[in-house]
Amino acid sequence: MPDYLAKLSKAEQWLSEARNLSELKEIHDIAVAAEAYAEAHRLGVQAENHALEVRLLAARRIGELVPAVSPKDSGKMAHGREVSEVRTPDISKQRLSEFRKLASVPLATFRKKISDAKDRNERISYSKFLSSSKFGTWQTSSETAEWETPQALFDLLNTEFSFGLDVCATDQNTKCKQFYSRKDNGLLQSWHGACWMNPPYGDAIPEWMNKVSVEVGRGALVVCLVPARTDTEWWWDNAIAGEVRFLRGRLRFSEQGSAPFPSAVVIRSSMHDKRQRVVWWNKWTG
Repeated sequence: MPDYLAKLSKAEQWLSEARNLSELKEIHDIAVAAEAYAEAHRLGVQAENHALEVRLLAARRIGELVPAVSPKDSGKMAHGREVSEVRTPDISKQRLSEFRKLASVPLATFRKKISDAKDRNERISYSKFLSSSKFGTWQTSSETAEWETPQALFDLLNTEFSFGLDVCATDQNTKCKQFYSRKDNGLLQSWHGACWMNPPYGDAIPEWMNKVSVEVGRGALVVCLVPARTDTEWWWDNAIAGEVRFLRGRLRFSEQGSAPFPSAVVIRSSMHDKRQRVVWWNKWTG
């Protein structure tokens, strides 16, 4: 059995016994390393899910041990120390906030979501777990009606670019007569002409943005509606290569309401890549 699997197995057993932050942080880090190993060596969905399940459970336990601190609670005692001091220098405030969000979900609901994904042989996604504090939305991709492109935004862009192909859509939400569905898998197809792309949000975005760069190199023009995640590698590797139009406020996706993230329109083509500019798009007022 590979060393990473042995470590992960021990970490999983240790999880039920761990009682302090340093132990849980170590378990979490082992799981993160195992997840990266499984992905890098293409060990498959089951191996990745095993590692991510341990990671999520460890993160949830940390979130339980480090509750958010309000000013009125500062100075009170928790786990033998003042509440204001219940911190670990190895975990950032942002990460602790994520862990608390995971801890806010009932354990039964938490485990059921993991179990359902494993039963479907679907890759468990850390970002999907964080997308809703109550896990009300498990699928948060552009291939669901909830995340369908706002028609007014598409119409405005279509007037400018005259799209002929929607590279990631369904029969229900496609914006163009010609489109690639999940069954077609646009990542495996050739793109041509003026293309519209509202990719599945979450872990799949980097792959779609890499595909954009490939197809632009072959002559396509691709307009993408993506979260404005300037803290990610895919943003710096692909999005800023072209023209970026930041959208004011939050988009509303059908009945789902406002998006839980800011959005941007990224335009990639040989012409736009040469121009490479960033604008605050005043034409779109939401």
